[in-house]
Amino acid sequence: MKRMIPTGAILVFLLTATAFASLDATIIYQTGDLGGGRWQYTYEVTNNSLTVPIKEFTVWFDYDLYTNLAVETPTTPPDWNQLVLQPEPVLLDDGAYDAKTLDAGLSIGQTLAGFSVSFDWAGIGEPGPQPYDIIDPQTFQTIDSGITVIPEPATLLLLGLGGLILHRRFKTAQ
Repeated sequence: MKRMIPTGAILVFLLTATAFASLDATIIYQTGDLGGGRWQYTYEVTNNSLTVPIKEFTVWFDYDLYTNLAVETPTTPPDWNQLVLQPEPVLLDDGAYDAKTLDAGLSIGQTLAGFSVSFDWAGIGEPGPQPYDIIDPQTFQTIDSGITVIPEPATLLLLGLGGLILHRRFKTAQ
C-alpha cells in the first residue's frame, strides 16, 4: 500500500503534464477581485507546438456573464495591439478580448504574459475558464481553439510530488 501512493502521485503528475504538453497553444489565466462585482483576468499565452507563430488570439466572454470589458494591461506587451468587443445580450453576441501583433509572434516554446482585461461579473462565485481562438491575422481563419486554464492545479501537483520524493528520501536515510 505504501508504494501505491507515490506511484499514484507520479502517475497523476505525468498525466497532467502530458495533457498540457499535448495542447498546441495554452492560455493560462489568473483572476483578481477588484471589488463591487468588478474582476480582472490576466493572461499568459504559450505556443507549445503550433508550426506557425501565434500572432493573434481572441478570448471570448459570455454575454450572460460579462459586461463592461476594458483593456487593463499596464504596459502593452511589445508590438501587441489589444481591443475589446462588448457582449451584446440583445443580439446574443459574446464579447471578446483580442490581441494582435504585426511582429514575428510567438514561435514554438515561446510565452508572453501580461495581457489583462477587467469586467463586471454577473455570475455566481469566481469567474472561470473561457473559450479562446488562435487566429491567422492574414486569413482570419482559426488555427487552434481551446479553453483557458488556471495554473494552480499543476503547481500543486509539482509541489506534492516534490514533497513525496523528499519524504521517501528522508525515510530511506533513517
